Amino acid sequence: MIFKNWFKRLLTRKKSKPTPLVSSTVDIIEIAQEETVGLNFKSAIEAHQNWKKRLTSVVDGSSAETLQVEIVSRDDQCLLGKWIYSAGGKQFSTLEQFSRLQKNHAHFHSCAGKVLHLAQTKNTNAAIAELKEGDYAQASQEVIRDLVAVYTHVTK
Repeated sequence: MIFKNWFKRLLTRKKSKPTPLVSSTVDIIEIAQEETVGLNFKSAIEAHQNWKKRLTSVVDGSSAETLQVEIVSRDDQCLLGKWIYSAGGKQFSTLEQFSRLQKNHAHFHSCAGKVLHLAQTKNTNAAIAELKEGDYAQASQEVIRDLVAVYTHVTK
């Protein structure tokens, strides 16, 4: 129940330019792990929030990961993408909320790939701008909003 209330609070917040949807990591940590309709929505949100940390590490040179633009840009490689193209798509492809999620999730990965490319080509300032206030920042928020919308709809 705590998880559902948290999602509803996120869904009702007004859209704004890159102010975080989640005020702190405590909001997510306090939510009980739940799997609903084949997806752990909490894990999906955390994974997408972690992309910013991962990409920031690449940008600042502290990453031990070897990320490839071609893989990061694909929307079918992460937990959420695998769900979208399997169980989620089978169950919810006719839902408007799901269609938005699928579209915005693909855009998010395209933006993440762009940030990675900028970082790898030493265009650090542009990469940082994307992470903080560019298309990447907006796409990240949209994916979270869309996850909230799908979750709220399917758990009515």
